[in-house]
Amino acid sequence: MLNLMSALGLLLLMPGPTNTLLLRSGVLSGFRRAWPLSLLECLAYLLQISFWGYALSHIGANAPWCLKVMQFLSICYLVKTSYGLWREPATHLLPLPGARVSNWHFFLLTLINPKGLLVVSFVVPVQTFADMALYGQFVMQFTVVVIPVGCAWVLFGARIKRSGHAWLTTQNINRTASVVIGCFALAILFKLADDLIRTGPAL
Repeated sequence: MLNLMSALGLLLLMPGPTNTLLLRSGVLSGFRRAWPLSLLECLAYLLQISFWGYALSHIGANAPWCLKVMQFLSICYLVKTSYGLWREPATHLLPLPGARVSNWHFFLLTLINPKGLLVVSFVVPVQTFADMALYGQFVMQFTVVVIPVGCAWVLFGARIKRSGHAWLTTQNINRTASVVIGCFALAILFKLADDLIRTGPAL
C-alpha cells in the first residue's frame, strides 16, 4: 500500500497541464478560493483511470501488445513534457494577468491528461480493475493522495509570488522538473525494454 501511494504521489507531483493550472489558480485566486479544484482533479483522474483500466483489462488478453503501445505513448508524453519545460522555461508556470480558467475547462483538461494512462500502465496492476474489492481500495488510496497533492500545488502558487528567495525562479523550477521527468521517463523506458526482452513483443 505504501509503495503504491508513494508512486502515485511522485507521479502526480510532476509538473504538467493540470498542475500548471492548479498553480496558476493559486496565484490568481489564493488558496482558499482555488483549493476545491483538487476535488475536480480527483474526479477527472478517477474517471480517466477507470476507463483505461477497464479497457486494458478486457483488451489485454486478446491483444497484449496494446498495453505496451500505451506504455510507449506514455513515455513519449513524458519526454515531450520534459523537453517543453527545458526549452521554454519561462512559459509554463507564471500565469498571464487574468488568465483564469473555468472549472469545466479544468475538468476536461485533467480528463485528457495522459498521467491517468501512466497510472494504469506502470503503477496499478491491470487486475485491479477486474476486482471490485481491489478497485475500491485503489479509489480510496488514490483519493488520499491526489487531493493533498493538488492542494500543495495551489498552495505553492499562492505563495510563490510572495517568496523572497532569489533562486526560486520559474526557470530553475521548470528545469529541475524537466530533469526529474526525464529521469523518470528513462527509468520506465528501461523497464518497458526489459519486459519486451523477457517476454517478447507478444503480438
